[in-house]
Parts: sequence; C-alpha cells; structure tokens
Amino acid sequence: MSPSSTLFDSDFLSRLEALELVARRLLRGGYRGEHNSRQWGRSLDFADFRRYQPGDDLRYVDWNIYSRLERLFLKLFAAEEDLTLHVLVDGSASMGFGEPLKFDYARRLAAALTYVASNRMDRVLLNTFRSSLELLGDAIRCKRQMRAALEALGRLACGGPTHLAEACRTFAAKTRYPGVVVVISDLLGDESACDALRLLSRRGHDCVLVHLLSEDDIEPLLEGPLRLVDAETGAALNLSIDSDSRDAYRRRLQQRLSALESHCRRLRIEYLRVSTALPFEDVVLKYLREGRLFA
Repeated sequence: MSPSSTLFDSDFLSRLEALELVARRLLRGGYRGEHNSRQWGRSLDFADFRRYQPGDDLRYVDWNIYSRLERLFLKLFAAEEDLTLHVLVDGSASMGFGEPLKFDYARRLAAALTYVASNRMDRVLLNTFRSSLELLGDAIRCKRQMRAALEALGRLACGGPTHLAEACRTFAAKTRYPGVVVVISDLLGDESACDALRLLSRRGHDCVLVHLLSEDDIEPLLEGPLRLVDAETGAALNLSIDSDSRDAYRRRLQQRLSALESHCRRLRIEYLRVSTALPFEDVVLKYLREGRLFA
C-alpha cells in the first residue's frame, strides 16, 4: 500500500467531501476571480504606498516622495484576480512525533486547504521545507488535480533540521506576486521563525501561521532520569524530570507561545495554535466561518 493511500484513505476522503459541503454553504454566492489582491501596474487603481525593498521594480517608485523625503516608496495598485494560496508544510524531524504524528496531521491539513481552495478554482501551490524549500509539483486549481496533490503529499518523509527563514527567502525570491501564505509548523528547534514571518509580511503576503503542537509537546509525560536526544541536531542532554522541571517547562513554553503570538500580531499575521488532538476539519472551518482564507 502506498504512503498516500495509507495517509489519505477512504475515511479521509469522505471527511473531505463533508468539509466541501459545509464550505459550499459558507461560501455560497462566491465566484472565481472575486478576491482583492495587490499588484503593480499603470492601468490599475492606486491603493497604497510601501517602502522600497531590494529587488523591487524601480518603475513604480514615487519620485515625488523621494524628492521631498529622500526615501524610496513604491506605489501599490489594487486589482481583482484569482487568489493564490501557498501552503508551506514543515518537513523537519521534529514533526515526526506525537499521536497522531504532527507531520501526518500537517499533510492532511494541507490537503484539506487545497481541496477547499481548488473547489473555488483558486490556485494552490504546495511546498515543504526543512533547511530549504521544495515545491511539490504544478499549481492545483481544480478537484481533478487533487490526486496528484495527495500523491505528492503522501510521498513526503520528514527528517533533518529546519530553518524557516532560509526557506522563506527562497520562497520570496521565487514568488512574483503577493498571495495568501499558510505556514504549518511546530517551530521547534528553529529560532528563525520571527525573521521568516517578517520577510513574508514585508513582501505583501497575507500570512497565516498554523503553530502545530502535539499533546506531548504541550504536556510531556516524562518522569525520572532520562537522556533526551534532539531529533534534528543529535545533541543529547542528561537530566532528571520531576514536578518542578515540568512546571518550568510549562512556563518556558507559554512564554515562547505568547512571544510568537505577539510578534504575529505586530506584523498583522494571523496566528493559530493547533493541537493535533483537534480535528483538522475544525481548523479549516474556523477560517471559512471568519472569511479569512477563502472569502
């Protein structure tokens, strides 16, 4: 049996069909091409300014502002076009833990987002990242192409270290126009998350961070003397775990989660903390109900 048929079995497909029925009711009245997006072009309506970033097209610099402030600003123009949804799935070694596996949950969630978006005839580009970024095939924009998406996700294996900022630099260099970017990651062992999110935000993308944690990450059931080995770096640590050390772990975890959420809020990035104990349909429907991703 192939990995994709095991991961995306008949039960999963029936859950997708049920998800589509709910999505259709929530999105009734929508149509292809109705999404507001920002592009650059002389024939489009002016929308806003933003500061110049290295690599931007100098044709859209507002030289009147430069003559007054001696700072480079670009004109932004609003256009109506199809939405492009970019899904970035963490494939590092730390995702291979939990029950269910965080990696399996992330792939199922990515498939569900793709299914709903392609039903709207939006473009979906699936990516996985570790220390670098990998695009998983061509753009998907209809349900007929879902088989290829499921097979690509099913073939993936997790392993190795992660560096989200490096992956996002590659993504920013290859992505011409802003879109919706959903990053699905546990962010464990990666101190580059803040830099990565800042880069995506500055490039004009509408970003969503799905911070995926297992119940073992949130409340580890460990006791006594142990030797812990980092799944991504191989570094080992000998320690004895008791109630005091578990309390200290909870405090440090909460501090990190609060810091990430605050950072996302400052950057106007949607932050969603998800436990693998939560059905993936509920995560997708949260955004459908709020009109966040597909409305």
